[in-house]
Amino acid sequence: MNNTKSNFGKWGWAMIIYCAISYYMAAVLSTDTLNWYPSAFASLRGWGEGFVNLCNAMAGLGGWIGVAAAIIFSIMAAKKGSRFMAVFGNVICGILCIIFATTKNMGVFLVIVVCLTFVSGNIQLNVVPNNIMNIWFPHKKGLALGWASMGLPICTATIILILNAIGNPQTAYIIIGIACFVVAVLSIFWAKDTPEEVGATPDNEPIEHEQAMLQKEKQEAAAAKMTMGVIAKDKNTWLIGFGHGFLWMTTIGLVSNFVTKLIMVGTAPTLAVTMLTVAAIVGIVGSYIWGWLDQKFGTKNASLIYGVWYLIALLLMIFQNGSMILIGLATFFVGFGIGGIGNLIPSIIGTCFGRFGFIQANRIIAPVNTAVRSTALIIIGIIGVEHLNTAYLVFFAFSVLAIILISFIKPKTYE
Repeated sequence: MNNTKSNFGKWGWAMIIYCAISYYMAAVLSTDTLNWYPSAFASLRGWGEGFVNLCNAMAGLGGWIGVAAAIIFSIMAAKKGSRFMAVFGNVICGILCIIFATTKNMGVFLVIVVCLTFVSGNIQLNVVPNNIMNIWFPHKKGLALGWASMGLPICTATIILILNAIGNPQTAYIIIGIACFVVAVLSIFWAKDTPEEVGATPDNEPIEHEQAMLQKEKQEAAAAKMTMGVIAKDKNTWLIGFGHGFLWMTTIGLVSNFVTKLIMVGTAPTLAVTMLTVAAIVGIVGSYIWGWLDQKFGTKNASLIYGVWYLIALLLMIFQNGSMILIGLATFFVGFGIGGIGNLIPSIIGTCFGRFGFIQANRIIAPVNTAVRSTALIIIGIIGVEHLNTAYLVFFAFSVLAIILISFIKPKTYE
């Protein structure tokens, strides 16, 4: 089997496209719109300037509450399957978006920020697409995730432009709520928990259906032995949870206030938004490249390269002075990084714990990842958007720590 060839088959490509949509919706409902909705709703509702920092802090709080939610949602996914979770998550988010759009009470609004963050950050971003990708592509997950996770940078490239075109934030979030309901309905017919249930095979391998079913039974039996105790005693659990979590934290820290930082150094707002779009377009290509590097050289090595890449990106943002050269370099490095974290985390979990072991290990790793990544918004909320360079220095230190932790991960081999 050629592991760097994208021969996923009809159903395989259908799942990749579905997961790309799930990633897109997750970014819409959480981090990517932090560049837009706080100031838009503050203007519409007459809420004060401090409201922007409040939104960052509450989104971070939502991530921390998501620690408990991650455990619950992972257990639900193990029992009910990815399709059920997709329908459940999108219906909940649709309802939350309608309330978010129409409430005039700041307290209610901020509570919804928290809820949207922990629901979408766990279900649409993690449990559903990552579980599907690991079960459908146990040996080609790096490449498959490279394609599917393009949904994240595509969202970054388009969502602010779409929201600006709509203009009114209330109208915009009613539309987003309706989109969630549409995805929920589509999930009933589109999302498939395993390739075997539609007569396909993992990785689109040319093997008989009976052989695929026997292999699946062995893999499920191996995963059943992965109790919480077994997973908790595995060093890889904590190295992935914190190591990759710190890199995810840096991603959120860079993307959520990228436009704000450029405007602070004198960049025209329209150009700043345009550069975020360019960064996201670069990220679409980056998503595939990180997936290819994962498949070619291994997830651990790709993750180490990713960590070094972000050190450079952070330095470019720290020393950003508004010159087109530095803006261009920062846009390229941040953008290329956007496309990587979404596939490296689920891929390294699958590499270390196996096809069906992913959802078992995720019961512990996802809460840790969630808590760590959400700290980005809390850091920015506490330090304040007016002191982003200080926040970037904090992210730089954690990225160095991430590289050290990831270097100790010991990948395993599964059938």
